[in-house]
Amino acid sequence: MNEPTDLISVDAAAQLLGIEPRRIKQLVRDRILFTVPGEDGKPAIPREIIVKSEGKWEPLDTLPGTLTVLADGGFSPGEAVAWLYTPEAELGQTPMQALLEGRQHRVNAIASMLAW
Repeated sequence: MNEPTDLISVDAAAQLLGIEPRRIKQLVRDRILFTVPGEDGKPAIPREIIVKSEGKWEPLDTLPGTLTVLADGGFSPGEAVAWLYTPEAELGQTPMQALLEGRQHRVNAIASMLAW
């Protein structure tokens, strides 16, 4: 499995997004963002899931649908992150790379098949 390597703190993510750090927890609960353990053991956010769009920073818009499909399919948050960073033969890359390229429909189709 590939893991996200460029991690930022919850505080740094909140600053980029222009929100209070406590709001990050809500975004994670709502499956808009996800966290992984940082080097210090504290929750951290992969830098790549916060993107610049129209001059401002925002969560990657293709991510929430995929996180919801995976959760509905029984994936725990940790399992979902592991799947996103594991190369997928049908995609020829990791699902996260495909999401970053805007291929969310194919990623979600594969994710929905995993539930069966």
